[in-house]
Order: sequence, then C-alpha cells, then structure tokens
Amino acid sequence: MILFFSSLGLWISGIAVLLMTLLITVEVVGRRVLNFTTLIADEFSGYLLVVITFMGAAYTLKSGGFTRMELVYNQFKTTGRRVLDFVFNLVSLAFLIILDYWLWDHIISNYRSGMASISILQTPLYIPKLFMGVGATLLLFQVVLDLVALVWPQPKKGKEGI
Repeated sequence: MILFFSSLGLWISGIAVLLMTLLITVEVVGRRVLNFTTLIADEFSGYLLVVITFMGAAYTLKSGGFTRMELVYNQFKTTGRRVLDFVFNLVSLAFLIILDYWLWDHIISNYRSGMASISILQTPLYIPKLFMGVGATLLLFQVVLDLVALVWPQPKKGKEGI
C-alpha cells in the first residue's frame, strides 16, 4: 500500500512540474507579448516547488535516487553496505519522526489560526503546507519499509526447475 502512495506522490510531483511549467510560460508570454501579468506566478511557483520536492521524496528514496557518497560507500562490501544503510535509515527515521511531528503541528496551527498569504489571493497557508506533511509522512513510511527490508530481506526468486 505504501508503494502505491509513493508512486502516487511521484505522479502528484510530476503534475506539479507540468503546472509550474505552464504557469511560468503563461507569465513570461503574458509579460513579454501581451503586456499582462497573472500576479500569482511567483507565489504559486513556490508552492508547486514544495509539492515537487516533498511529494517526490518517497519515490526518490524507493528508486535509489538520493545522493550518497559513492567514494566512501563503494569501499564496503555487502555486509558493510547493509550496516551503513541501516545506520543511515535509523538516523533518517529519527529525523523524520521529529520533522513529521513538527510539520503536522505547524499545519494544524496554521489551519486553526486561519493564517493566509499576503498576496492578492490570500491563500490559506495550511493548503500548500499539507503537501509538506503528506510528503514527509510518505518518506517516513518509505524509510520504515527500507529498514524492514534490511532486517528481513526477501528471498530472491530463482528460476524454477524445468
């Protein structure tokens, strides 16, 4: 189920990239050719950047897309790499538990206080921040899945006898 949500986060992130591209294109063409502005391009591009980053994080981890120091990592053999992965995931888990707690606390606080942006649209700030909370939670679940896979590796499926 978490794998579905990681992939869903990837799709949401991809849609956000398309929306950001469209919004910036409309803004540039509007300013240069038609002499008008959307007045919201800067604000919403920032929100979409948050969506892209947070919603794509779990899938990025799942697919091995996060950066690591290969020079150090490649010095270890299989067991050493598993230990490094385990330690990295434990540290990540601790960080993400704290981050997730504070993000959701902040989102709920923004919702309760009715905090809004100072732009012309006065966007309720809990809405873009929801993507931060959901994305961080998905990443937290992905780290847990990675830890479980390190502790209890799945047996590889070999070729069946003929």
